Amino acid sequence: MNCREFHNLHPAFLDQTLAVHDVVEMQLHLAVCVLCSRYDTAMRRGLLVLRNLPPLEPSADFLDRLNEKLLAAHDADARAEHFRGPGVGSFLATAASVVVIGFLAAIVFDVARPARDLRLPPVVAIRPRIAPTASPSGLNSAFVASASMGLPVWPAAMMAEQAQEHFAAEELGR
Repeated sequence: MNCREFHNLHPAFLDQTLAVHDVVEMQLHLAVCVLCSRYDTAMRRGLLVLRNLPPLEPSADFLDRLNEKLLAAHDADARAEHFRGPGVGSFLATAASVVVIGFLAAIVFDVARPARDLRLPPVVAIRPRIAPTASPSGLNSAFVASASMGLPVWPAAMMAEQAQEHFAAEELGR
């Protein structure tokens, strides 16, 4: 027998309601285990003190007060049965807090991931072909001729197109 079994059977052992076989096992365990022997002694002394106390006599109105308290407790239990639980507001607040916590968790776990490098295929840059210029300023002779004829839109477009090539050529020193 172990100590747990002894403690579970101890009330029946004190009341002398155990079978003869169990009583013998309890007595053998008491002879071997010091802790359970102390436990048995403490329980027997406590019962001896309790049995030697004078009997209690309740007051004359004790039964009436007890019945009032029992009725009040019964009414409180009856009111508690009608409680329907949390309302719609509580449900919405709980749902909103779950959504916010989920959103925050998604943000936290997304930040924790290492950033992925963006890999693009290599691009080959080719120097644009620069049109031959007739004048030292880099302007095409056709452009100069059209400017004197009074065509305001096309010369500006041609100049804008050729200006990029001209400036690139000047920067590269070619």
